[in-house]
This record gives sequence, C-alpha cells and structure tokens, in this order.
Amino acid sequence: MSEPFVLDASFSTLRAESFTNDAVGRLVQNAVTGTGADTVSLDRTLVNSVDETTSQRLDSWKVTDQKHSGRCWEFAGLNVLRAKVIDELKVDDFQFSQNYIAFFDKLEKANHTLSRAIATASRDASEEEVRSIMDYPSEDGGWWFQFTDIVAKYGLVPSWAMPDTESAGNTAQMNQALATVLRRAIGRIREAATNSDPAEGSAHMEAVRNEALNAVWRILAIHLGTPPTSFMWQYRDKDKNFHRKGTYTPLKFAHEIVPQAFDPWVALAHDPREEHPVVRTYVHEHTPYMEGGTPYWHLSVGLDLLKKTIVESIADGEPVWFSCDVKKQFDKDLGIWDAKLHDYEALYGIDMDMSKAERLRLRESGGTHAMTFVGVDLVDDVPVRWRVENSWGDEVGRKGFFTMNDSWFDEYVYEVIVPRSRVSDDIAKACDQEPIVLPEWDMI
Repeated sequence: MSEPFVLDASFSTLRAESFTNDAVGRLVQNAVTGTGADTVSLDRTLVNSVDETTSQRLDSWKVTDQKHSGRCWEFAGLNVLRAKVIDELKVDDFQFSQNYIAFFDKLEKANHTLSRAIATASRDASEEEVRSIMDYPSEDGGWWFQFTDIVAKYGLVPSWAMPDTESAGNTAQMNQALATVLRRAIGRIREAATNSDPAEGSAHMEAVRNEALNAVWRILAIHLGTPPTSFMWQYRDKDKNFHRKGTYTPLKFAHEIVPQAFDPWVALAHDPREEHPVVRTYVHEHTPYMEGGTPYWHLSVGLDLLKKTIVESIADGEPVWFSCDVKKQFDKDLGIWDAKLHDYEALYGIDMDMSKAERLRLRESGGTHAMTFVGVDLVDDVPVRWRVENSWGDEVGRKGFFTMNDSWFDEYVYEVIVPRSRVSDDIAKACDQEPIVLPEWDMI
C-alpha cells in the first residue's frame, strides 16, 4: 500500500498568494460572491437567441405543480394521459389526482421495503443491500413502470375527487414518519430472524409486516386524505354541453377514459457507455417497487431513434414522458436548457469537460427528473429545439413551459417512454430480449 498523500499546511498559503496576484480571479470572485455563479456564467448571447416558438406544439392547458415533493414521474405520467382526455372530451382543461397516485405509490413502496427486509433478515446489517433498505425506506421518486402498475391496480380519479393536501406538496414530514415506522419494523423483523424456531420467526415477521402496513396506511390517510372508492363523473365541454356519466370506481374510470394506459409501453434509453452496448435490454436490480409489478427495464438505443420516435409521437398528438438531468446547464426562471448555457470553465478558469459517457460512469450525471415533450421545432425535418411541459408551477419558465435546445437533448436526456405500437417490429423484438441486470445504484 502506498504512503498517504498528506496535504502540506503551506499549500493554502501559497495558493492565496497566487490568487491575490490573479486580477481576473479577483474580479470573478467579487462577481460570484455578490450575485452567484449561475448569473455570472450565463451566456447572454445564447439566451437572447432562444425562441420559444416551435413548428409543432400540443399544449393548450395549464401546467401542474408538484411543489416540494419528488413526484415528477407521477405528474409526467398523468400529463401524458391528460392530453388525450382533453382532446377526446373536448374540454378546456383536465387534471387527474396526483395525490391519489402518490398514496398508493407510498403504500406499495412500504410493502416492497418490508418484503426486502424479510428476504435479507438473516444477512449482516453491514451489507450494502441491507443498508440501502434502511437508508431509503420512504422516498418520493419513481419510474414510468411504477406509474402504470399503480394505474393498472388502483385506477385513476379526477383531481377534485382527491385533491392535493399540504403534505402532498411538502412530503418531508410525512416521509420522516413513514421512515420511522418502517425502520422500526425492519429492526423487529431482523430480531425475529434470530428465533431458533424458523416457523415461529417467520410468523413473527409477517405479524410485524401487517402491523407496519396498517400504520403506514394510517399515516398516509392523515397526511394525504382517504382515497375514494367511487365518485360521480360529470363535466362540461368547450361548447358548454353538460355530461353526467354516472358513478365510477377508480378502475372503471381509468379503463374508460384512458384505455391506452393499459397498453404495453417501451422504455428507450440513450447510454453511450461502451460497457453498455446498444440494442440490448437492461433491467434494474431490486425493482419493481411494487411487489408483483413490472421491473424497471429499458432498451439502449441511439439518439436518432429517440428523437425520431418523439417527433412522430408529437405529430400524432401524443406527449412523450422522458427523464433527464434537469439542473445541468439550465436557467429555471428563463425556462431554458442548452449544453453551453453556462460557461463554467471560463468562470473558474479550469478544465471541467467530460463526455456524456464519462458523466454517467463517474456518477456526475443521470436521470434526476421526469417531464413531457409537448412540442418540437423542425428545420428541414431536423429538430433544433423542444418544448417541455414541466411540473414546477406557472411562475417559472414561460408559464411553466420550458425550451430545450437540441444540444442539451444530446447531453442530458436519457430515457423516453412510448407505446410499443409506435416502434418498429425490430425494436419491439429487441425489447423482448433477456435483459442484462444492472446494480441498484446504476439507474440512468
């Protein structure tokens, strides 16, 4: 083993003396300490060149707002379905209840956490998998297939039938209560695993699971409200015609109003790492987060196919769910993404360049947020910019909608979801391959 490199105490003194003589460095220091790095590094020429108009655009509705929660994937999923409802019912606007989806997502994740705790109860607590179960027992995040699994099992309701509560948009306190209950249950499950009588220990584990799930349901009901089991469905269309459809269960409503949600979907991802060959399927370890659900898989493809599929979907009036690394090279207030929006290298005077593959490999980047594509600007059939529906409310971007230059798509968009019927037979066949299993932490 090599000797440790010990940082000499004089290092900082020498650097301070050098920085004092760096006139440019001192000017940048004054600017950044007064206004912030993103403001100073913003390329104003690029900002002024961005036109939000697109040759194809779907949206005529208001954006939604996930507030202080990690429910973007749910909002994006419902926004895909919502567009079809607005078009087919000829209404000005419509929203599904995001809160309803969130309730059952939390319940299913709790059961998944407890199931994993039982499966690993006899393993050492220092093992990485065991630690991860205790570290993240009640997270908000999720994926497309978690969304469609919840819709298939529990259905959908209009937003008024289970509106957002304060906790739905500010999940921290609720998540802490859920985490406490689940960690307590994990501890008791692990204690039961030491029982000399395996049958008795197993029975004790199941009793702990049931008690914990009852507690989870109660916490969710207190924070989010009680999910409706039926409701009266009626609405008024753009022509002021009133439609009273009758009493619906959430499942009946989902099947009738958005039957396409139950059709097969495919996940197409761009992952340029050489160790992840294209036209191969990959599945993420320890998924799904719903027991008995759909594992989180994707087919790795090139950027051209991703873009072609999105363009065709938008041309047919269908928004597209996608995941990306949302906070790289963006301005939230202006609602702009471009690969060169901020010149951080000039700001700091250092080399920071990495390829997309390097960023993925070194955990510098990955899918952090889900949104929907609702427009594209084509020049000679080539996309130059994209219109994006976000779920951060209407006080950012252009009333909540954002403009993504195509350069940013290339670097920071990772996955899109489209109906299986939209891809070619060859791609559909490739989706049916036996997938390569990726470790839990390697989610793009």
